[in-house]
Amino acid sequence: MEKYPDDKPSLVKNQAHDVVDDPMEGKALPVRAFSKPWLRDILLTVETSGIRRVTEDQRRQNTSKVWNACTFWMSANMAVATLNVGSLGGSLGLSFWDCFAIIVVVNVFSCMIPAWTAGFGLTGLRMTSFSRYSFGYWGNLLVVVFSMVSTTGWNAVNSISGASVLTALSDGKCPTWLGVVIICTTVWVICALGIHWIHHLDAFLWIPPFVVWCFTAGFGSSHFSGDAIKTPSGANGAAASLSYIAVIFSFAVSWINCAADYNVRMPVNTSRARIFIATYVGIAVPTILVQTLGAALYTSTEINPHWKLAFKEDGIGGPLKLALEPAGGFGKFLLVLAGLSAIPNNIPNNYSFAMHAQNFGPWAARIPRIFLVTLGFIVAVIVGACAAEFFNDTLQTFLSIIGYWTIIHLTVVAEEHIIFRAHRWSRYNLDAWNQPDLLPFGWAAIGAFGFGFMGAALGMKTAWYTAPIARLIGSKGANIGHELTFAFSALTFPVFRYLEKRYGGK
Repeated sequence: MEKYPDDKPSLVKNQAHDVVDDPMEGKALPVRAFSKPWLRDILLTVETSGIRRVTEDQRRQNTSKVWNACTFWMSANMAVATLNVGSLGGSLGLSFWDCFAIIVVVNVFSCMIPAWTAGFGLTGLRMTSFSRYSFGYWGNLLVVVFSMVSTTGWNAVNSISGASVLTALSDGKCPTWLGVVIICTTVWVICALGIHWIHHLDAFLWIPPFVVWCFTAGFGSSHFSGDAIKTPSGANGAAASLSYIAVIFSFAVSWINCAADYNVRMPVNTSRARIFIATYVGIAVPTILVQTLGAALYTSTEINPHWKLAFKEDGIGGPLKLALEPAGGFGKFLLVLAGLSAIPNNIPNNYSFAMHAQNFGPWAARIPRIFLVTLGFIVAVIVGACAAEFFNDTLQTFLSIIGYWTIIHLTVVAEEHIIFRAHRWSRYNLDAWNQPDLLPFGWAAIGAFGFGFMGAALGMKTAWYTAPIARLIGSKGANIGHELTFAFSALTFPVFRYLEKRYGGK
């Protein structure tokens, strides 16, 4: 047995069988693949471990750094989908300054939530696996199903946002469905390589779209107007504001289901406070800046009929194209970068889809991660391509409903950690994460889930349904489903969990 003289001391050449043994993964790789140093480096950093808990010893290889948490989320949120979300306030009838106030205030507080859950990754467990301690082994299937649906839906919406820019750039020659395929395929390649390569690429992927938004603000500022839209007063103004608050809040907290997944390779002694700060900056800063630009960009459609027509035909890609038009060929190059900003935006969705799926049970954990990443890619392409042509409005409504689920997920995990575990990590038996006999069944979480969605059903406002309580605010109603979802689930889970521990013993 002869060790390779490089920075991978755990890899051992087995001359008898012409393979390289990787003790950490328990697999043998053909030695021919290691004849080229650059190819060897790529193959050795392709992730194959799935949802197995990452131990302290394993974190010494391909270790993630705290700054990775910042650049990863900076790249994910410096995207055209963020621009799109910011523009929704104007379409609800809010003035730019009202949108700006909501964007800043809501994001300052709501971005703290995924930043807090990001620290859970130091357990070595992905968020969907960690949820078993609060949802129970079997109740956690709700987390698995809704997380997979949520990531697929966001994957589609984010791809459509980027594809709309490519469509506008090509004057329709690149249809939206083709743009979705281009974006999703690139995301699939990066996610197939795994977390090591994701962190390497995301260290730089936030820079091109940041440059795009700077030029957009510069060239388009003469077309923006803070007075283009007058917010309705009274109950109607309150209704529009509440609905926009729900949109901004949902976008920020949508990362809760996967924020921990990208920190599992950090050393166990990493400061949770540093992870919180890095994640918070990575999410809050680009989100506030780009959403504000989106709100400003929409105002141009209210004072210029040409811009309004462009928005109607190509979505946010239309006015974005017009804003960069004075830059000529360089402006077209910037539009390409804007459209491709959907790639890092979708990496968390496609990568975590596989991690969610492996939590269905032992049989699912044995499915290779690359296969599940490919499955997520195929589903995202199908849903995104169809949604772009037929039911985009319905999909947006559907994702709003998924946002209610995120509130329940957060509430149950947070109350379990704070109330029943006294905020002490020592009260978790981390070796029991995949042992049903050592985990609760999940009756408490299932009950809180049911009551939470009851609250959503009373307060939601969608394109096809306005709930009874939502109808009471303004002439068209207001979305207060998130507030009622939180209230119903937060009040019921502690009661159900107390009974589950008393009579179930776990």
